[in-house]
Formats: sequence, structure tokens, C-alpha cells
Amino acid sequence: MSRALNYSDYYVSHGGMIPVKWTAPEAIHYKKYTTASDVWSFGCVMYEIWSVGHKPFEGFTNAEAMEMVTRGYRLQPPPGCPRRIYSMMISCWHPERLDRPSFPSVCQTLAEEANSLLKWREEDSLCHPHASLLGAPLETGASLYPDLQNVYQGRQ
Repeated sequence: MSRALNYSDYYVSHGGMIPVKWTAPEAIHYKKYTTASDVWSFGCVMYEIWSVGHKPFEGFTNAEAMEMVTRGYRLQPPPGCPRRIYSMMISCWHPERLDRPSFPSVCQTLAEEANSLLKWREEDSLCHPHASLLGAPLETGASLYPDLQNVYQGRQ
């Protein structure tokens, strides 16, 4: 899953360059790398998959992305992303590392029956006519699942 990244997607630390927009806050601020910070990054990879290749925080600088995450902002659901998958992404981006799911828990979620994991609810399509279309422009997912999108705002 490697790809060429722009130099601006990295932050130079004393230990080398890190991809800021994929990295957990505690890893950026305190150099704490754990399986919990890997889970955060996995949530970003899931975002890339469901957004059909868009980078997290596309169009924002590293500093802007870090500030947004600190304020509790999380990436909006990509169009076509079922609620259960987006809920897993949001849990991967929990501000408290100890409250993020473990990888076995993530694997258990991903192993759920496709009927429940990938189920698209009709009421979710009401927010935008293309919200259920995988690969639609990212802004069409902006009004999906506001309860999940805003769960961490004001908690930092």
C-alpha cells in the first residue's frame, strides 16, 4: 500500500520524518508510538480506501490538520461509506489512546457478516442524493452521520 508522498506530507522529527496526517496526536506531540497509534493510522488507511484514494486532510497543511484534530475535528465520512465502517474509523481516532479499539477488536468488526457491516440505510441517502455512491465527490459525504463526526469536538 505504499505510494509516493509529497515532502509536505511529512514532519521532520529527531527520529526522522513522520506522515503527520496519518499519525496519532500522542505520536506527534510526545513521540509515543504504540499499537494504539497504529490503530489511529489504520483508521486513516480505511479513510483512504473508502474515499477511493484521497489522502486524509487533503487541502490542509500539516499544522492545520494537527490543529483540527486537537480541536476534535475528524475526517468526514467518504460517500458510500456505511455507518458501521465509519463508526469503526471514528473509534480508531479516539482522542484517548487507551480508548481506541485493539487490532483484534478491529479484525472482529471487519469479520462481521457483510449484511450488517456494509448495510446502507435508506435514511442516510436523504442527506445528499449521491451520499451512497462510492467515489462520489467527497463533499457529498459531509452531512452523513453528524452524530459520529462531532463526537470528539470540545473534548480536548
